Amino acid sequence: MNSTGRLSDDEEKIAALSWIYVSTLSLSLIGSCSVVVVSIIKRRHLNEQAKPLLQLALADFLASLVLMCNAIINLPNEILPLSEKFCNNGLPLSLAFYCISFLLVIIYACESAHVFQGWREKAGRQEEFENQLSRRRRRYCLIYVIAWLVPIIGYLVYINTVSVMEATLMPANEPEHMPDVTHHSRGPSVRFCSSCILFLHLTNDSCTTVDPVHAEFIRVFTLSSVLIVIFSCTVVYCRLHSCYRHYENTSMFTMSQRHPGGIWSSARYMILVIIFCWTPALVLICLSFTQSKITHLFPLYVIQALSVSLQGFLNSIVYAWRRRNFRDAVLGERLPLMANSHRAFFDQSLNEPS
Repeated sequence: MNSTGRLSDDEEKIAALSWIYVSTLSLSLIGSCSVVVVSIIKRRHLNEQAKPLLQLALADFLASLVLMCNAIINLPNEILPLSEKFCNNGLPLSLAFYCISFLLVIIYACESAHVFQGWREKAGRQEEFENQLSRRRRRYCLIYVIAWLVPIIGYLVYINTVSVMEATLMPANEPEHMPDVTHHSRGPSVRFCSSCILFLHLTNDSCTTVDPVHAEFIRVFTLSSVLIVIFSCTVVYCRLHSCYRHYENTSMFTMSQRHPGGIWSSARYMILVIIFCWTPALVLICLSFTQSKITHLFPLYVIQALSVSLQGFLNSIVYAWRRRNFRDAVLGERLPLMANSHRAFFDQSLNEPS
């Protein structure tokens, strides 16, 4: 604060961004939590689709929860004091959970393609296909474990290297830089430098608490992760759509199984969620290479806060509540999804109108 007790311009912006995060992340928490709870309670009716939906919703829920905790401590008159250590550990942890969500989205797309193509090619040999599907499920169990372990291990390595670097550099740099942090007239405020806003300090190198090496890693990691998931899902779903169009022209589809939009009508929403939620963040990261002040990019920070925070909410709609077979199983309007149909839930999910 300044001498009159009012928040500075940067502090007002941080408070505004924090309220945006808290409000929009609340929607993601509600949406993700609803899918988690329903997937557990209605597990018998959801059959094997409960596993990927539960894990995806759980990853989104944890990412939203950690990010919200980081945003709450930025609010004026917060109950908990600002904790620099909590911020340094919390923001990378939220990105780790988002990375898990990305990997689960890619696995979901690949599993959808395998199940769809396998069922079509072996429609006349149901028993053989079911045996193959059982073996594939066991293999995917290992993939799910890897999808959770790799980002968590990467996070632990990240925070430990941060701690080592701080222990190495701070004693030598502390006397030289301490005046810049403690006096508002000579540098950024302590509140600004210790604020917990996603990607905030990628565009400001004047805070002594910001490690440029790790900030650069966050930039490269986020860019590559988002681009990889968009590219991978687009390729998988495009090939799946092409396969669907091939079988659509054969007698293997009955009129009741045909859907005017085909698989792409559902798959495109899954891809659009990632594009919508993370494009502003990608633009912000790209601009961070040339800009240095939050003032110049504040509108983009607002858009990025809104879009990233909605990922859990949008995923809960696209992967769960928008799908008719999920709603029917949850509401108990029909027997378990596989009871009266030989079609796997991935195939049903992508091929059913909402």
